[in-house]
Amino acid sequence: MHPGSERGAARADRSPTGAGRVLRTRLAALAVVLSTAGTLAPGVHAQGALTAIESDVDRIARRTRPSIVTVFAQRQVTTQEAGRTPTTRTHSRIGTGVAIERAEVLTTASVVLGAERILVRTDNGLQVEARLAGLDPVFNIALLEVRGLELPAVRVASRPPQLGDWAIALGSSYRAAPTQSVGTVAYRFREPRSSLLQLTNEVYPGNSGGAALNSRGELVGLVQGELGTPEAPGRSRNERRPGGMSFVIPIEDVLPVYRAFKSEGRSRHGLFGVSTRAAFVDSESEPGARIPIGALVESVAPEGPAARLGLRRGDLIVAFDGERVEYPEQLARWVAQTRPGTTVDLVWVRDELQQQGRVALGESSEPVPSWMFPDGLPRADVRPVAAAPPQRIAEIEDQIRRLSSELRRLRGGADSSR
Repeated sequence: MHPGSERGAARADRSPTGAGRVLRTRLAALAVVLSTAGTLAPGVHAQGALTAIESDVDRIARRTRPSIVTVFAQRQVTTQEAGRTPTTRTHSRIGTGVAIERAEVLTTASVVLGAERILVRTDNGLQVEARLAGLDPVFNIALLEVRGLELPAVRVASRPPQLGDWAIALGSSYRAAPTQSVGTVAYRFREPRSSLLQLTNEVYPGNSGGAALNSRGELVGLVQGELGTPEAPGRSRNERRPGGMSFVIPIEDVLPVYRAFKSEGRSRHGLFGVSTRAAFVDSESEPGARIPIGALVESVAPEGPAARLGLRRGDLIVAFDGERVEYPEQLARWVAQTRPGTTVDLVWVRDELQQQGRVALGESSEPVPSWMFPDGLPRADVRPVAAAPPQRIAEIEDQIRRLSSELRRLRGGADSSR
């Protein structure tokens, strides 16, 4: 070997790409350790593999942690009970943010929606007031401007995450303490204009808006919420605890919204020009069950895209750009997520005959679509909901439990051997 080749290899391993290879190799080694755990006695080899992985994850977390902030969204809430004087208190919602530029922080809209005051606290304890520079509850993304701070911007991934990729989630807990977890990309939910990643990472209350990183420490998405798992035996129902599956808004969906905030100060939403309600049919195989069949048109806005397409009251919209429409909420979300001027394909049924056509969408004048808030009042806890296959989730949850059990066993064996 050439005398300089070892130094060259060392330099390559210290590069972001080399670090990613090292972490992936060590994570693969963990899989081998777990698969052979039944035949290996607890000892130095198992401890060595775990220590190496933890060291790599901790190194990525330490490098990125200064880019992660805690977000406090506050508003005044007045309550009044019969016969008593009204009382006003400050309601605070705690979330996480990620520095995308030195004075700009991305978080989820669900953290700051409805807030009257927003505060940002850095990893080293600095706290400043933030300005809401952009809000898109449809994509669940918000941009905060934090003047007076110079945050290190997190590096953005150059490629979308793939199924099976390792993921590191960094955030803040509801007590504003740092949290981190390691998992993998388990599933991708796709819709006509967006997608949602499902990770096996644990999600803590307060993680919404946190960073999902790949094995190179690059941002692959924003944590937006969790899919809860059943209560553990012996655990109080009121106890705050990590959740099960985490949902992440992928970076390829985040960046277009961020760029729109930067260039236009807002994110534009499409408009179709119809009011719809749910339509169902009775199930033939399950007595008493009702099956959703589409969005039934109740009214059509004059001279809007739907009117130009020829839709009328009583038409049943069943497909949007090749995707089956089951509920009115689906159609409303897909239209809102489409840029104005985009030509879309629609399929509808009239008098039991299929109709279809193409039309360019208009632009909604509402910064926050009214259909997101049926009661007319913006709620800070509103967030998009993704339907998940229960059987698929149950299988992954079983895998997580088995992996956690093996990790605990290996750690316990290593501790006892010291």
